[in-house]
Amino acid sequence: MDKQSIKNFLLEKQSTLVSELKEQTQTIHTMVDIDESDTIDPEDYSHQYESQEMEQMLKVQLNRAERGLEMLASLDISPKSKVETGAIIQTDSLNFFIGYPTIPFEMEGQRYVGISAGSPIYTLMNGKRKGDSFQYAGTPYNITNIF
Repeated sequence: MDKQSIKNFLLEKQSTLVSELKEQTQTIHTMVDIDESDTIDPEDYSHQYESQEMEQMLKVQLNRAERGLEMLASLDISPKSKVETGAIIQTDSLNFFIGYPTIPFEMEGQRYVGISAGSPIYTLMNGKRKGDSFQYAGTPYNITNIF
């Protein structure tokens, strides 16, 4: 198990998301600007308003994605002996990457999900060690390894 490979994989995914959101924001921004020299009808203003709203939503998403990228880049993934931020937790049914929320993903034949330190499942596993167990949403998890 190579934690750095997992972190790099997630960094690449997040960087791609940031790039895509920047591109979409720039595209929408061009739709917001109305050419003053053209003939303008009231419908143009309506479309401009809709584009402004969409641009604002994209900017919020972009800001969130950039903060996530910064947080992930600064995450300490040094070896861990208990459940804490930066650890990878192997259980008998699912593996967890602690400190950065993700949708489930596969890597090296293993299934992972990223969780934040603020998630409900993290409060149940925080501080546990190899061999400990916990239960979340009716599913029991036995910790088989911590990296």
